[in-house]
Amino acid sequence: MIALLKGKVIAFENDSVLLDVNGVGYHLQLTGAALAQINEIGMEATFYTHMQVRDDSIALYGFSSLEEQKIFREIITVSGAGPRTALNILSTLSPGEFVKAIQEANRAVLTKVNGVGKKTAERLILELKDKFELLVEDEEWDDFDQEMPLPSGGITEDALSALLVLGYSNAEAEEMVRQASALLGDQSYDLQAFLKVALSSSRRRGNN
Repeated sequence: MIALLKGKVIAFENDSVLLDVNGVGYHLQLTGAALAQINEIGMEATFYTHMQVRDDSIALYGFSSLEEQKIFREIITVSGAGPRTALNILSTLSPGEFVKAIQEANRAVLTKVNGVGKKTAERLILELKDKFELLVEDEEWDDFDQEMPLPSGGITEDALSALLVLGYSNAEAEEMVRQASALLGDQSYDLQAFLKVALSSSRRRGNN
């Protein structure tokens, strides 16, 4: 099974990317966080992946972190919740937010996801709650529900100021800066690229 791919971005659109790995092109369907890592054609990118093999097709799904990969694999074990549902969930909620919603049986949060109705939400809670109780005992999941500190530095301060000028509240702007910093990680970026990711994350939350 292909679990990770690193290569050059040849093309990307909507929720997918074409990745050149040593001369072989891989088409990946991505979560929102994974897609937000892409700034330009030709850049190097690394994605954790899940490969689904069916009688008539082979599909690859890409994630920004091992946590997303793990959650995706748990979701698709639930009856009636396939890869598209899993991608929608991970493009709307962070892994920590999803785990918390399952643990608290928060149907209102789950049904905000496109394609997740009441019945699907019930099945997700029923089939994943016990699994997640065991999962969060693993120390790598301990910080999922803790708010990330607001990054410091010139570019994040400039981005915060720009978002305030655009009419966002201080709380909204700070959250957008946190999200963009988390998505971009250690990548190099300029203010325009940073704001693009920040505004994109805001639109994803607003559309769901």
